[in-house]
Amino acid sequence: MTWLDAVPLALVCAAWLILPGLPVTYLAGLRGITAVGVAPAVTVAVTGVSAVAANKLGIGWSIWVPLVSVLVLAVLVGLGALLLRRRFQVVRPADPRGLLVAALLGLVPVLVIGSVILVKGMGRPEELAQTFDTVFHYNAVGYILDSGNASSLTLGTLGLPGLGGSFYPGAWHDLVSLAVLSTGAGIPAASNLMAGVLAVVVWPLSCMVLVRQVIGRSVAAMACTGVVSIAFSTFPWGLLGFGVLWPNTLGMTVAPIGIAAVLSLSGLATDDALGKARAWPLLGISYVAAGLAHPNVVFSMTGIGFFAVLTGALRRSIGLYREGRRARAFVGPVVVVVLFGAVWWWAAHASVFEPIRRSYWPPFESPAQAVGEALLNAQNNRTALWALSAVVLVGIVLAKRYRALRWVVAGHALSIFLFVVAASMNRPDTAKFTGFWYNDSYRLAAMLPITGVPLVVAALLWAATKTTEWGKLPRLGGLLRSVTGLTVVLAALLVVATKGLYFGAHAESIKSIYAGARRSADSTLVSDRELAFFQRIKDKIPADAMVANNPWDGTVMMPSLIGRKTIGAQLLLDSNPAYTYLAQHLVDVARDPQVCRYAKQLGVGYLVIGDGTFWSADGRRLQYPGTIDPGRRPGFQLLDSDGPMKLFRITACGTG
Repeated sequence: MTWLDAVPLALVCAAWLILPGLPVTYLAGLRGITAVGVAPAVTVAVTGVSAVAANKLGIGWSIWVPLVSVLVLAVLVGLGALLLRRRFQVVRPADPRGLLVAALLGLVPVLVIGSVILVKGMGRPEELAQTFDTVFHYNAVGYILDSGNASSLTLGTLGLPGLGGSFYPGAWHDLVSLAVLSTGAGIPAASNLMAGVLAVVVWPLSCMVLVRQVIGRSVAAMACTGVVSIAFSTFPWGLLGFGVLWPNTLGMTVAPIGIAAVLSLSGLATDDALGKARAWPLLGISYVAAGLAHPNVVFSMTGIGFFAVLTGALRRSIGLYREGRRARAFVGPVVVVVLFGAVWWWAAHASVFEPIRRSYWPPFESPAQAVGEALLNAQNNRTALWALSAVVLVGIVLAKRYRALRWVVAGHALSIFLFVVAASMNRPDTAKFTGFWYNDSYRLAAMLPITGVPLVVAALLWAATKTTEWGKLPRLGGLLRSVTGLTVVLAALLVVATKGLYFGAHAESIKSIYAGARRSADSTLVSDRELAFFQRIKDKIPADAMVANNPWDGTVMMPSLIGRKTIGAQLLLDSNPAYTYLAQHLVDVARDPQVCRYAKQLGVGYLVIGDGTFWSADGRRLQYPGTIDPGRRPGFQLLDSDGPMKLFRITACGTG
């Protein structure tokens, strides 16, 4: 597949993310960039919830499940909006058409620069991401397509026999499966293009909604927000080059929408585009979408949103105090602090989050270094973004003059604090703060652009406004004498000063997890030779068969690459006694009756030997001696081979 061939797939991914939610947002009364930007959050929530509901109702997963669900929601929202409008007769003034036009035009350079980053970073549209996490994400999509079950409540064990079902947020996998079902594309290509659309389309749109709430009806702000949103290293590019954290990426694109709703509810929105009546359900939708994408984004929204809620409560308290109602003036802030404090205390001690809080990443720098990296937007030893960081600092300083930015600065400080703790301390006692993000500095660093984008946009607007007020541009044309024109020019200068929004560094960040596919088989999940072998043996394995394998030799990717189920569908086998025993003793099938008992229990009829070892330095392949090449041992029939790669039918148990 060439990148030109991938354009239709990218358009389908964008359509699945935006179009289902758009009728809901328009029927709810949203218009312009707010309606378009909020639509993906609605889509994610409806897709994730409909997948759970379909499984509960015994309905197989298909493209019709989310489409019918969103149609039902749209009808309900439309009727509700009509009734409320008639009763209260409240219609919010629509944004000027120029606001949407400016936003869409601002997406053009984003698409150009973002596409260059993706092409240089991924190499090929269908290139495999060579990381630990991608094995699960690819195979989860394969499991959904094979089983027709896309529920987040059962996704965690990938449907392996004897393991039951466990929760894993599945909205990402559900959406990728819809792209595959719609186009017939391969899972790796659909995953890569879905991630790319999130980075260069959905994330900029979400940032525009947040900036619209912070700054108001500003054509200039809409024109430059998109470009600013993809300038930061830590998000979206950081999570596309680490992990790879696709579900987290999906959740983070929803986070600005949830915070935008909080601004409406706390009374901080400038020329509120949502209204409180819409903000309440939108906040709930955002939390559902984030929870089914990746739950740690729920904590990101709550942490940053806390400062908006507290700021709104403090402003109301000041008004009450000045009116002489001093007793009531203290109630609001106290309630906010106590409520959020109680939620934090519960989450910091709840047993349900204990496994997440116990995750450990060794500290790798001093607190001073971590602070410096955060201020330079160079977290986790990335390249310092000097020009962008200078503009962020201008935005922070502006908060002293502009009240609308003060809660933004507080949220920015929280993100810096959490990153510094994770990167430089990460002790058991600090897990009460960072444990909700697996104590992972990469996930925490990704929070900073949520507040960084509004700060940069505010700084650009301030600079443009001040320049026009000084009246020092008499010889320039009318466009450059306007705030909008000057803001666009300043944004363009920022692009130039950052050498194309640091596109080279961003591409290298992504390339680090894709380049392994072009190295030797000893350092990659699946080599080109392995892939060709898997495709050759596909028709020799029945579609309903279970294949024994060593998950560390490339065969772990068979469920997503050729649609054949393996007992090792993740890089670490679960503690099921049947899997464990086969992994240790399968080669002795002809003389060990217990092997046949477990093989029949799991339906294992084939053995595949792959080539190479992922992370071979760990010696993990040696942990599964039962899945080595049986050679001439009885009980196996060789069906195909290519050097060390072999396919055997297990003849000793009658399961093959």
